[in-house]
Amino acid sequence: MNKATLTLLLILTTSFFTNCHATWSIIAVDRQTGQIGVVGASCTFDVSGIASIVPGKGAVVVQAASDYFARMKGVELMYNGTSLNEILLAMKDAKFRPEKQQIGLILLDATSKPVVYSGFDIAAWSGEAIGSDFAVMGNILTDQTVISNAYKAFNENRDKPFAERLMLALKAGEESGGDKRCEKQYARSAFIMIYQPKHDAILKLAVQGIKKGGKRAVTLLNKQFKACTLK
Repeated sequence: MNKATLTLLLILTTSFFTNCHATWSIIAVDRQTGQIGVVGASCTFDVSGIASIVPGKGAVVVQAASDYFARMKGVELMYNGTSLNEILLAMKDAKFRPEKQQIGLILLDATSKPVVYSGFDIAAWSGEAIGSDFAVMGNILTDQTVISNAYKAFNENRDKPFAERLMLALKAGEESGGDKRCEKQYARSAFIMIYQPKHDAILKLAVQGIKKGGKRAVTLLNKQFKACTLK
């Protein structure tokens, strides 16, 4: 592994990041194994600060303007067993500038379908696609095929391991054009993180800080993922 650009971490906490303008991400759960996962990529220096996993509960993503305090409110409420609709309502408080945020929430609870809120002031192209156990969302994308192809890649590979399906979805987003600010580079940073009940830990692999016009972050992440699969 290239330690200059990649880190593999066992973590139980989240990092403090603000104003991380993200582009496309996928949140998902495996209700049979208890795994919870998030992947994301962006034409920014480091996209990994958009997401938090609440072990045993679910995941929270706040992208576009990516308000840290909105995300932490979501984490707090999710940890306390609050419903997704109530969590979203709290995260849409005016102090969090909700119209500049794109919020994604998911629970392990089989009775809860993921929810996504896309504020009116986020940049085009933006949108989301929601399944029963995952959701794809993005903004500042080349077009809607980034979302639709990522959705298809995750949903149609259910015979594959959970983490691999997430990487396939992220890679499909890159191959569909990714972040329009990055042109043919598609993204400068990317990450995957998975909560593994058997370790009771969050495993995280990330690529960040690639210069504009340099190598493709998702391609680099995918290569390292294959060499160091988060099983």
